[in-house]
Order: sequence, then C-alpha cells, then structure tokens
Amino acid sequence: MLHSRVGRVAAVCGLLAILFALMIGFGMATPAPELGDYPDGNALAQHPDSHVGEAVQVTGSVIGTEPVEIAVEYEYTASGEYHSGTLTVTVRNVDIAVDEGESLQVYGTFGPDRTITAENSVRVPAVNYMAMYIVSALAGLWTLWRLVCEWRLNWQTGGLCRREEPLRPIQALHKRVQEVRA
Repeated sequence: MLHSRVGRVAAVCGLLAILFALMIGFGMATPAPELGDYPDGNALAQHPDSHVGEAVQVTGSVIGTEPVEIAVEYEYTASGEYHSGTLTVTVRNVDIAVDEGESLQVYGTFGPDRTITAENSVRVPAVNYMAMYIVSALAGLWTLWRLVCEWRLNWQTGGLCRREEPLRPIQALHKRVQEVRA
C-alpha cells in the first residue's frame, strides 16, 4: 500500500484525520484531579463557584506582592461564544520571594473571592523565558542546517534521501573567496 504515491497520500490523510479527532476529543476533556489534571485558569474563569474548596493549579504573572496577586490568562468557548481575558487571583501562603513581572505557578486550594491557599509554588524569572527562546531558535536553525546539508528531496518517490556527499557551504564560500582574491 505504501509503495505507491496514492497509498502514501491515503495513509497521510488517514493519520491527519486521526490526529484531528484526537485534538477534538482531548480538547473536550474536563479536569481530572485523580490523574493529576487540576482545574486551571480556564476552568476557574468559566465556573469559579464550582471549584471552591478544590485543589487547583494555575500559572500567571505576578502583578502584586503585598498580598501576592497573579494575572492568569484564560480562554474558553461556552455556548458557541468565545471568551478570553485575565483573571486576577490572590495567593496566600507563598513561601518564596516574588517580584512583579515574574511568572508564578501555584498549586493549592481555591477559596472564595478568587483566592488560592498555596501548598506549593514555583517562580520562574522572566530571564528564563528569553533563554528558552534563544536556545530553541539556535536548536531549530542547527537542525535546519543539518537537514539541508545532509539530506535531499527525491522528487520521484517524494521522500528524503541522504546525500552521497554532504553539502559544505562554508568550505564552498571559503573557496570562492580565495578564487576571487587570486
């Protein structure tokens, strides 16, 4: 079946259909604390009163330090309407020092008036996000470089094939510079 182009296209379409069905199915899943999936900002914004007294886990930016307040972003669809915004949550019992602008992940018990009594909290300095983006960009560029230099597209089969002799763009550029100077 996968030896013909039609078979490969049919297999890819089938896998994409399964992926789409799984996205819809998991997107409709509700929080399951017994599996470690606690209500988050989306659930708290949608039905805050139904989660009072429950264990929750939210992540947000610190907007106040006395008392600790975090801004939790949410987005959900209910009754065919899209809702998004920011939910301000007051966090009690934070055992670490936090500064405004940092990201704070909190696990604790949700109480009335949008408060969380923290059992565990982790702060993430804003610098960590910049480092993450830089490392990810460098890794992506390195992977693209390796893909272009060591692989080629076989137009007859529609697949990637290893090059017999990898491209060496830097050596070729160096050689051209020497030729121009000579």
